Amino acid sequence: MINASFVTCLCEELNRELAGGRIDKIQQPARDLVLLTVRTPGENRRLLLSASPGKARIHLTALAYENPSEPPLFCVLLRKHLTGALINSFEQPGLDRLIIVRLTCFDDLGRETQEQLVVEMIPGKTNIVLVGPDGLIVDCAYRRDYDADLYRRLAPGMIYRLPPQPENFTPPSGDEGFSSPNFATLSAFLDSYYSAREKEEVYRRRSKELRTSLSSAEKRIRKKLGAQRIELQNTAGREEFRRRADLITANIWRLKRGEAALTCEDFFDPAAPTVTVPLDPLLTPQANAAKLYKQYNKLKTAEAYLKDLIAKAEAQLDYIASVQEELSRALSDRDIADIRSELIAAGILKNRNRKTAKKEKPQAPLSMRTDEGFDVLAGRSNLQNDELTFRTAHKNDLWFHVKTVHGSHVILRCGNAEPSARSIEQAAAFAVKNSQGREGENIPVDYTRVRFVKKPPATLPGKVLYTDYKTILIRSWKDILE
Repeated sequence: MINASFVTCLCEELNRELAGGRIDKIQQPARDLVLLTVRTPGENRRLLLSASPGKARIHLTALAYENPSEPPLFCVLLRKHLTGALINSFEQPGLDRLIIVRLTCFDDLGRETQEQLVVEMIPGKTNIVLVGPDGLIVDCAYRRDYDADLYRRLAPGMIYRLPPQPENFTPPSGDEGFSSPNFATLSAFLDSYYSAREKEEVYRRRSKELRTSLSSAEKRIRKKLGAQRIELQNTAGREEFRRRADLITANIWRLKRGEAALTCEDFFDPAAPTVTVPLDPLLTPQANAAKLYKQYNKLKTAEAYLKDLIAKAEAQLDYIASVQEELSRALSDRDIADIRSELIAAGILKNRNRKTAKKEKPQAPLSMRTDEGFDVLAGRSNLQNDELTFRTAHKNDLWFHVKTVHGSHVILRCGNAEPSARSIEQAAAFAVKNSQGREGENIPVDYTRVRFVKKPPATLPGKVLYTDYKTILIRSWKDILE
């Protein structure tokens, strides 16, 4: 949170940069974020006002923000009052964490009015308030008409009063200044700091959302898989239907229509015991036998169908586990977006955004170089694993994968050259680094020529079969790669 001394320096900087400028455009990308495009001599500047808890601030920005399709009502109101307004000054009343932007506005008849845009940066009470020429609140980002503090009701039509200063408040001396070898202005510093923080928060939020979606998909598949396994167990009793049907067919000469049971010798048992087969008295003997054969065939077909469904569900669970491993290695918001696209393409997640997204250039795979100068590539996702193995790699390159656990496909680009044991060890260590085994020791890694790696038909991304391989044991990938 910005302190009072910082606000004093910021206020002086904004007066130098924007006093006398004219507000040309107003946007509101989020509920607590307002952007003012200010026309100054020689260039247009963008002023950011934020009332976000923990990130309240006001400064010039060079970043681009995506706007909603429909502007919020607060934005519409700001456009009505402030479009074309002149910025007179930036003030810090009481030297507190608050800046008042004093404006000369023009009404519908062209008459001048003096209005204020107040940015409150006090912890727990952050806000953006538009105050009219009569000192009454026109509107604000956060209305607080039932606040515990009856002195300061923030709602349209209320008198605007400055927030009271805390008892232990010590105003800045005015001797503090700002200097940084990396940033020429306070605005540049704030822009850099908060943009990095917001990117991290967006990445964390999207990562959490994707993990939640994956967890829900996994639970859904496991629940369905449990029901399918129970159904498969029930098909095991289908032979009893066939046995009864055969007994009815063999003894059909004994039966008359309307009988409720058949008593006969069970020729399927060597001892030939006498058994009773229940019948439907409303059906003919032939219809009873046909009904039982039908039930038998239905369960026989269901068995094959359920086995196929169970195999697919188990493959999906294995695939989700591999994506969860990818997610643990994701380093950026772009990585998260690529993983989500992969899951949508694989049918694990639904595409909630119906808009056609702008097609971005694919990310380059992870890479390193061995001591001998060979390039080593690792896929960031299952889709990129397939791309590396079956499109990028040469058939004589070496292919690596950690044994029995999920991880990246790793390619040692050696072509027809024969890499040394050291290069093979480094490539295998890179495979361990980009796998579920990264926290362990003595991890086995399989490697083979790319030409011995095959993609089974109709399988999910990243799934391969390989032959003619050797195995190397990596005790500590960190020691090898360092």
